[in-house]
Amino acid sequence: MKTILFLSPTGTFDNGAEISIFNLQKHLVTLGYNVVNVCPVSNDQKYFSKHKHSGIKVYPIDVFNWWWEDAPGASVGNERVSAYYYRDNISQIRKIIRSVNAYIVVTNSVNMFQGAVAAACEGIRHFWLIHEFPIDLFSYYRSKIDFIEDFSDELFSVAGALNKELSLLFHNIKVREFIPFTEVNAVEHTRASVSRIVSVGRITDRKNQIELITAYHKLNRPEIELVFIGDFDKDHKEICDAYINKNKLKNVTFISSLEKPWDIVTDKDLFVSTSKMEAFPLVYVEALLNGIPAIVSDNPGHISVHHFFETGQLYRLGNIDELIRLMANGLDNFDDLKKESLSNTAKVREKYSINAAYQEIISAIEDDKPARAKSIRHLANLVTLNENYGSFSGLKRSIKNIFKRLFNTKATK
Repeated sequence: MKTILFLSPTGTFDNGAEISIFNLQKHLVTLGYNVVNVCPVSNDQKYFSKHKHSGIKVYPIDVFNWWWEDAPGASVGNERVSAYYYRDNISQIRKIIRSVNAYIVVTNSVNMFQGAVAAACEGIRHFWLIHEFPIDLFSYYRSKIDFIEDFSDELFSVAGALNKELSLLFHNIKVREFIPFTEVNAVEHTRASVSRIVSVGRITDRKNQIELITAYHKLNRPEIELVFIGDFDKDHKEICDAYINKNKLKNVTFISSLEKPWDIVTDKDLFVSTSKMEAFPLVYVEALLNGIPAIVSDNPGHISVHHFFETGQLYRLGNIDELIRLMANGLDNFDDLKKESLSNTAKVREKYSINAAYQEIISAIEDDKPARAKSIRHLANLVTLNENYGSFSGLKRSIKNIFKRLFNTKATK
C-alpha cells in the first residue's frame, strides 16, 4: 500500500483549502492508498476526529512560523526562533516520511515550503496545490515562483481564473487543474413564510461583509432579516458592529459557526456573498447544491464557479446600487428565482463529482515516474535528522545562509 503525505496549512476546518483536500484524502483512502497528514498543532478536535474516522493518521507538530515569514499572519521579530522551528519542522517531516515510507509529499497551500524541502532531501516527489491568487495578501509569493517551480514535480491550482493567471507566471512547469470538492447532502430546509438574506462564512475583511450590511441598510427593507452564519475576525466584526449601531439597524443577526450551517437556512432564504477575493469558493458551491438562490460579487473565484455551473447571479464588487437592485429583485420575485435554482441542482450535482474534481491529481499520483533532481539536494547534509548546531547563533547563521540563497525572503536580511 503506497503512502501519500499531505502538508496542511492550518489544522482546522475553517477554510476551503483544508475542507476540499480532506475530501481528496478520504477519496484516496477508498482507492487503496495510505494517507497521512502533517499539520500545525491546533485545538480543532473535529479536525482530528474526522481524519481518524476516515482512516487518516494526523501528525500535529509545534510550529512558530508554519508559513513563509513574509506570508500574512506570520510571526515576526524573532528570527532566531523562526529559524530554529523551520529547521526542526523540516527535520520532523523527514522523519515522518521515513517512518511511514511516503513516496509523495503533497503541500496543500502555496504558503508553506517545508514539505518541498523535506521531499527534496529524501529524494521523493513533491506536489504543490495552490488555492491562492498572487495578489493582495498573497502577492508576496510572486517572489517565490522560481523556488515553487524548482521544487514541484507536479504543480496544481484551482481551476478557472486562478489557473489561467498562474499559467502565465510559471514558464518551466505546466500548472494542472483541480476543482475543490465539498460533500453536500441534500437538506430538507425548514419551511418559512418570509424571506431572509443569508451570508455563510467567517466574518473578515476579505469576505467583505460590511459591503452587504451597507447594501442592506440602503435597501431599506427593515422587515427582512439579515443573517450571518460563521465565526469572525475581531477587527472586521467591530467595523460591522459600529456601522449597525450608528445606523440603528435592528434586524441583523449573527450566529456562530455551525458544523452544518445549511440546516438553519430556510426554503425562503436568499444567499449573498460580497467577498473581495476567492479561488473557487465552496460556500457558493454549497448554496447551488442546496438549490438556494445566490447573489455573489464578481471576484475571480465567484466568476469561475458561475462559469462552471452556469447558475447564480453576479454583481460588480463595490457596486452597492447593483447589489441592492439584485437583492430587491430576488426578494420581490423569490418564488420564480427559487424554482429556477431548484431546477438547476441536478445539473450542478451531475457536473460536481469527486472523480472529476481531482482527476488530474489522481492521475499524477498513479504515474510512478521518479522525482526530478532538485537544485539543492545538498540540503540533505545541512538539514539532517539529528544535527546539533550547539547554539541559536550557529543555527541562525546556517539557516540564514540557506534561506538567503534559496528562498529570497525578507526574513533572511
